Amino acid sequence: MDKLLLPFETVIAWLIAEIYEYVPNVGVAIILVTLMVMLLIFPLTHKQTKSMLAMQALQPQMKALQAKYKDDRQKLSEETMALYKETGVNPLGSCLPTLVQMPFLFSIFRVVKEPEKFTSTNSRLFKDLCAPLETAELCRSNAAELTKAGFSPARAEELAAKLPVSKEFFGLELQTSLKNYTNPTFWVVVAYLVLIILLAATSYISMSRQQKINPNTPTQMKFLKYIFPIGISISGVILPAGPNLYILTSSTWRACQQELLYRKLIIPHREKEDSKDNKGSAKEVDKDPDYKAGLARQKRKKK
Repeated sequence: MDKLLLPFETVIAWLIAEIYEYVPNVGVAIILVTLMVMLLIFPLTHKQTKSMLAMQALQPQMKALQAKYKDDRQKLSEETMALYKETGVNPLGSCLPTLVQMPFLFSIFRVVKEPEKFTSTNSRLFKDLCAPLETAELCRSNAAELTKAGFSPARAEELAAKLPVSKEFFGLELQTSLKNYTNPTFWVVVAYLVLIILLAATSYISMSRQQKINPNTPTQMKFLKYIFPIGISISGVILPAGPNLYILTSSTWRACQQELLYRKLIIPHREKEDSKDNKGSAKEVDKDPDYKAGLARQKRKKK
């Protein structure tokens, strides 16, 4: 896993360090790089949504096949694959974009959690985090290891206590979790609570919109929009503020992205399907001889 993610982590860490050169605030760098990554994978998300719509459009035909071949699994499988081929729908089309996104998302999470581990030792960011130490390994070492590296016991204790230097963003210690914060002030607690509330709110909004986009969501899965915010709130307490800032930024992006896709793709698609259904119903009515006879009687009465 480490070897697979290393190229992604190297690029993401370089971007964060470059932004920090011009805007020396790790929180701002995390937000900007997260937005860059989300923008990069947006085409995949767009493709995923279109694939999901195509699968939804096939649901009536799929149900008809399931009813027709309910006792013949082999034939059902063959007819289903033939339907996919005929309509040009890829059943994995909504899954592959998600799989492609995962290395980016895992990588940015790991870099944000330990920026000194992935950042060049020559960068301003690394020096601000770890100076006077020159390697990431020493930067996270304990006093005993620093003593072995040549520092006096008193200096080793001092460096081990303060390194890597935790950067702040609106009162949040980005490399410290609320759970591990020592003697937080009232305003520090408020900053962390605001972050946790925002995490829960964006998670709820995102899950609610996702279920609205996919009306075929099973009933038991609908409880996830309540369970996910609880889980993300717990992670907000346990994880350092840096990774939580990344999660908040990406969740906010997803919520806005889902709203955009809902308005630009889902609503037009459903209106088109409803229009087809209405036209089909009108044709059926026109073919009904009883309906035509009734219409003729109404015309005679008017005369």
